[in-house]
Parts: sequence; structure tokens; C-alpha cells
Amino acid sequence: MPSASLARAKIQTPRFRGGLIERSELEQQLGDAMSSRRLVLLVAPAGYGKTAALSRQLQRLPPGCAVAWVTVDEEDDLPRLFSCLIEALEPLDPPWRLAPEALLDLVAQGRLREAASALHGAIEATDTAAGVIVLDDLHAVADARVFEFLNHLLEGLPDRWTLVIATRVEPPLTLARWRAQREVAEFDETTLGFSRKEVQDLWRHATGQDDPEQAGHLLDRTQGWPAGLCLSLEASQRSTSKVPKGIWHNRRHLFDYLASEVFEDLPSELQAFLLRCSPLPELTVPRCEQLSGNPRAAELLEDIERRRLFVSVLDGDDLTLRLHDLFRDFLEERLRRLHPDEVPALLRLAAQGETDPVRRTLMYLRAGAWDEAQQGLADATADMLAGDEGAQVLRIVEQFPPDIQARSPSLAYARGLCAWPQYQYSAVRSAMEQAAAGFDALGRHADANRARAVQALATLFCGRMQDARRLSQAVRALPMDLETETLTELLDFWYEAYHGPADGPGNRLAKVVDLLMQGAAAELWFRCMSRVNMFISRPGVSAQIGRLVSGAREAAGDRHWSLQANANLMEAWLLLWQGKVAETEAALERIEEDSQWLGQPAALRIRLLSLKVYHQVICDDKEAVCATRDAIAAHTTLLDRNSDLALVFRGTAVKVSAAIGDWPAVRMHVSALELEASLENPGMQKVLSTFQAQLALQEGRVCEALAMLRELVATSAMLDTNSLDATVRTQLALAELADGSPAAAWRALEPLIERVAATGNVGQILFMGRQVLTALSLASWGNAASAEGLATLRQWMELARRFKTGSHERPHASARNDAGLSDRELEVLALLADGQSNKLIARALDLSPHTVKRHVARILDRLDLASRMQAADWYRTQFGNRAGFGDRGL
Repeated sequence: MPSASLARAKIQTPRFRGGLIERSELEQQLGDAMSSRRLVLLVAPAGYGKTAALSRQLQRLPPGCAVAWVTVDEEDDLPRLFSCLIEALEPLDPPWRLAPEALLDLVAQGRLREAASALHGAIEATDTAAGVIVLDDLHAVADARVFEFLNHLLEGLPDRWTLVIATRVEPPLTLARWRAQREVAEFDETTLGFSRKEVQDLWRHATGQDDPEQAGHLLDRTQGWPAGLCLSLEASQRSTSKVPKGIWHNRRHLFDYLASEVFEDLPSELQAFLLRCSPLPELTVPRCEQLSGNPRAAELLEDIERRRLFVSVLDGDDLTLRLHDLFRDFLEERLRRLHPDEVPALLRLAAQGETDPVRRTLMYLRAGAWDEAQQGLADATADMLAGDEGAQVLRIVEQFPPDIQARSPSLAYARGLCAWPQYQYSAVRSAMEQAAAGFDALGRHADANRARAVQALATLFCGRMQDARRLSQAVRALPMDLETETLTELLDFWYEAYHGPADGPGNRLAKVVDLLMQGAAAELWFRCMSRVNMFISRPGVSAQIGRLVSGAREAAGDRHWSLQANANLMEAWLLLWQGKVAETEAALERIEEDSQWLGQPAALRIRLLSLKVYHQVICDDKEAVCATRDAIAAHTTLLDRNSDLALVFRGTAVKVSAAIGDWPAVRMHVSALELEASLENPGMQKVLSTFQAQLALQEGRVCEALAMLRELVATSAMLDTNSLDATVRTQLALAELADGSPAAAWRALEPLIERVAATGNVGQILFMGRQVLTALSLASWGNAASAEGLATLRQWMELARRFKTGSHERPHASARNDAGLSDRELEVLALLADGQSNKLIARALDLSPHTVKRHVARILDRLDLASRMQAADWYRTQFGNRAGFGDRGL
């Protein structure tokens, strides 16, 4: 969740502007409420000074009280508002135990209680005496989920924290219990409006005269409405008695009238400047210069602040003003009336300078600039997807008018890319087909060809291999850019994996990696990595997976956590494939941490479960295998039923069930596979035939099993998928032994022994399970087996025993009692103990703040601590009070 995607001004607390009259009674009540209540509600119409009252009181909070401020805009839905809240909390360095991106995913999935609980834990463990969360202008939000989330937030809000809401209408929250417990403090227009004494003080302050009669007249007319009072005083030189009769009864009309009176008194240069800058959400010097064309923007903004023209001054290094909604509406209405032809161009200029994709798109939409809005989103989509912001991309798509959404190829392409990480391949195929046709109609043939390349891959993953092949060949017949060529090579990798030749996947994957290394974006690396480990047993594939892992890590940098997690997963498959015991366990632990940090995303979780269940098979942990296998089966019900993924993972369930001898489970899953297996996928057909042969052998139908396995072994090496060849050869060896033919059994097994000896990739043997290895090593081979071959079988058994749970040494903490923390984590912890913030730690270690947050979470997890303060205490206990990490000689 990069901060560049957020409007920084939304999370800046408005600066209280001195020189106003004291409102001691209101301030005392508000201060007491902020320090003692769970919820403080300021509910009053526009112009009642809610923001001013809050900004003044926040500056009077006791030392050590933290503040997180979010100004709500009309384009905010729950995910966007939640993003801003996370960003507002960042200066406090909350010890996140889930990645902020993962919290946003929970929100996008509707898991609001979980998201609120994670937020509770982070702020509870934040090192601050107390805290206040302010949501200003909450009336602007239209997303009902916001209020559902706020109910959950209130439910578990830590005792030291207060939620403050400023809004024009009472929010639809469930407050009866909190009101009964006196946990809510409420301020309405009666409380926020000026009293008679305060109006008299205001009159005296503004005019220098004590005139109770005039002040009383003003109070009667405005009913204490602060906005009306302020503008009336500005216009008092003309005499408020000249205000048309009856206009006092409509605040909106009154404001427009009085604002017009004040506006027309301004210098013409300032009038023009305000009108042309009114489309901006916040006024800064560079942006105002861009819109107004006036090089004196800095001086004019300072003049606006001095005149107190209904603006809030935001905290920050550079002068930033936010126009009050009433005044901005007034200015925009006048701009449209006086200069209607300029409005679209001004909105375009405003959009060009906006870094937030939602605001930028909405500004283009308000200007009717459909093409610019679509192009801006297209430019941002890949980076947002790499940053796990696919849900936000879809929310932006939904902001377009329905007819634009229906016919836009760019929006269809964005929808397709968003569906890819969720394995929703039928949705990808449909969206890319629409995108390709639309791009061709616009003459954008390169874009159309790229969309068809993605469509072809999705078609293949939906089991329609020949259609995918034809489509891919049509793509190759046209000029291809780097991404299109990469995707076509990836499709050929998959096609040749299922159809041959044997070395096809390794050669194709090498080309894919070569192309990716020419500067592919992180999102494309992510797309190309998924599930290629299925063909790790084919010649050259494992070496290319190693290159893929290295390149993906470099592309991910220290930001793209999902890509990093996928690289870690691929590396763990390599370790398991090579039979590296301790390294595999450490890798599994690391990926579990990745999955937890990312909020257990379903796409990563099912692949992690598949890796874990094979490790459990090697360890002969039957109970764990059953539990993990059942979790995999449960996950398959959530997958796209039009894709082949459910078949792949169901095949895993069958294979591991057979490896531990759970034959009832094998029968159940094989029956499902027989109903679902795609006829277009020869690899899946061979896998299914292998399972059927295993069942036949188990049930004593040896001749039937032999016939099936002898046919399979002819092509199992060429089409090896998920250790298919190892399964076929070991099962054929067992069948031949059962048939009384040890020589034939050894002929079946010997090529596998030679291959494993040559490559060292013993994982494919260990995947067969302890029962198969035991049966082969203890078989009566007579003179059929060579001494070297039998020694190899015994070595395999010994290696399998080393994988037995708890039978080998785990990596242990060093003599420094570092609890298994890495050197980098100890460096982070040392700086944390020095009291440095995440940003300062990042600067010192040349990391991003995102990476520092990840390190802090891992430190807290491994030390079983809750807060940064506890971690600092732990470090000082272990290493003393030495400052900096250099003193430890790391």
C-alpha cells in the first residue's frame, strides 16, 4: 500500500489558527470527552466550526497523546478510508502483525471484524500513553460498510483510545449500549453554536466596540451559526440590515449571499485565483500555479490565510490550505456560471497534477475526459497489482459510467488482470476477449495482441488446450512487444509440459526468464511464476526455477510482498526437491510467516498447503498429511470451476493419500477426478490412469495394474508432471514384484535410480512415501538388482528417516541468545532499542519503511512480544545499552 496512492493532505491535522475568541466552556467539555469517552460525536450542519473546534482542542491534548486524523471525501469507500486510516497511524509506528495490504484485503473480502481486530491489536501495542482517531466530514461517505466497520472498531477499541467523528448528520452506528454506559459524548448545533455572550465577545473582537444590541441582533438573525456569524462580520461594513428579508431562514442561501458580498470585496486578482483553483481538493503553491497560471501563487495563498477566507491550514512543511465545503461549492458554482468553458480544462490540469489514482480518475471523469481517465488507470494498474491493490483497481473501474465500463477495452483489460491473482481464469478469458476486440476496433493492434496472449493462457488454464494453442499461434503471427512475447513463451512452456518434448518446458522456461530479465515489471514476474514447480522433474526446469526466484526477488525489491512470498515458495520447492532437510523446514517457517503477514491469501495458502503436505509425506506424519490434505480439498471448492486448478489440487490430495496408504480417501478423490478430468489435458489423463493403476494394485488386481503401468511408463518420463514418472516406475516395480518378476521390476526402477543419482534431486523419490520406499528396499531382489542400486535404495530410506518429525536438529539460536533472529533483524532491533522510528531505521539501513515494518513484525513474532517497547527491553536485556548495531560486530 504505497503512500503515493494516498492524498497526503487527507491525513494532516488542520492547524488551529490563533486570534479567535476563547470558547472555554465548549473547549473544556470537548477536552474532557476526548480523554474519557470511547466515542465523541460532533453532529451539526455545515459551518458550525466542527473542524476548527477539533483542531484547537487536539493541540491542547496532554503530552504523549497520539492523534490520527482523516478527512473524509465523497469518493471514499471503506477500503479507501481504511487506507487513509492506516497511513494516518504510520507516524506512530504501530507494530503491524499483518501487512497493511493484507488488512485492506480483509476489508475487500468483507472480513470487517477481522480487520478491526487486527487494527485493535496494532494500536493497543503502539507505544503511546493515549490516542485519538479523528474522522472529519464523515457525512461525505456513502458506503454503508464504513459504519459496519466503525461498529467493530468501537467494540474493541483499547481503553486508552478515543474515536472522534465530525459529521453533518448522525451516523448510522449502533450506539445504544455505549450511550447507556456513558461512553459517548455528543456535541450538536446547540452546543457548537455561539451563545449570546460568545457573540458579544466575537463582535467586540471583530469591531473593537462593545455593542450588545448589535450583537444580539446578529445572534437573532444567525441563531449562533458560526459560518453566518463570520461572514456577517466580514460584510458588516455594508450593514447586515441590508440582507434581503427571509434569506436568514436558509443557511445555504445566506452563505452564498454573504460569501458573494465578501468575495466581491476581494482584489480582482485574488478573485480569479480562487475561482480557478477551486477544483483542487487542497491548495498548494505548485498546484495553484499550475491551475491559475499566476506566478504569485505563494503570496496569494498567504493572503487567503491572512484573510481567513474559510480555509483550514494543514500541518506540513509546505503551506497547504483546504477550502471549506461551503466556500468551495460557492466558488465552483460561480466558476461554472462565469467561465463555463474553462471548467473542463481546469479539471484536466488538476488531474494531471494529482498523484492519487482515485482522485485523478474522478477529476478526469468530472471533466468528461474518458480517454485520459482510462489511460491513467491503465498506467497505474500493473504497479498497483504488484502492490496487492487489485481491489482498489476494481473500485476505480466502477467509478466510470456503466456504458463506458461496458465498451472500454482498457477497463476490460484491467478487470482481467485483477482476476488473474485470484485464479479466476474464466473471468480473465472473458475480459481479455472483450479487451482484444475493443482494442482492434480502435486500431490499437499491439494492445489487442497482448490481451489475446493473456486470453490464450487463461484458456489453457481452463482446460481448452487446443483453443489456447491456436490463439497463441495467431498472436505469434503478429508483431509482439516484450510482455506479449513473454506470455507466448509461457504458454508454450505449459503446452509442451503436457504434450512434449521432454526438454520442452526447460527450454521454454529459460526463454521466459531471459525475456523477464529484460526489464519486466513485478506484476509480470508474478504472473509467470505460478505453479511452474509442477514440472520441476523435467530436464532443466529446476535450474530455470532457480533463475526465476533470483530475478523475481530483484524485481520485487522491498515492496512487492506477494511476489517475494511466491519467490520464497518456489525456492522451498527446490530445497524439498533436492532433499535438503533443515533448509526446507526453515523455508516452510519463512513462508508461513509470509502467509500470515499477507493475511493468509487463498491463492498463496493453497500452494503453501501443497508444499507442506509433501513435506509431511516425507516425514511420514500421517495425521498431519490427512489434516493438510483435507484443507487442500476444502480450498478446491473455492476455485474457479471452469479452470483446471481444482483438478490439479485434487490430484495432490489423491497422491498424498496413496503415499500414506489412506485408500478410502484415494477412492473418493479418484471418483471425483474421473468425473471432472479434462480430455484435452493428456497430463491429467496420465495422472488419473496412474491413480487407477495404484488402486488396482492395492486391491489385488495385479494384471490390470501391470497393463496400465506398462503403457504409462512408455511416456511418463517425456510427460513427467508432479513426479508422475517416479510414481509410475515405483508402482510398476511393486506390481512386477507382486507378479513374481524382480528383473522386470528392476528394469522399471533402474532409470529412476540413475536419474536421481545424476541430478541429486531425491525429492521425487521421497514424495512416494515411507511405505513405498520400505517395500522396495526390503524386496527380494535376488540377482536382479545391482549392489550399487540397493545401496541407493537404503540411502533413500535413511534420508527419509532424517525427515522424520523431530528426528533431526533444527537451526538453533546462537550463543548470543538471538532467538533465531537474522543479522538484519538484529540490526533493526538495535536501532529500534535506540528509539528510532521506522523511517529513521529505513534510512540508516537503506531499506524501505515497508521492509522495516515486516522486520518488526517478524521480530515480535519470534520473540513472542506485543510491542516495540517490549522488543527494545528484550534487546537491552540481552545486549545491554550499547547504542547502534555496529557495537555487536555484525
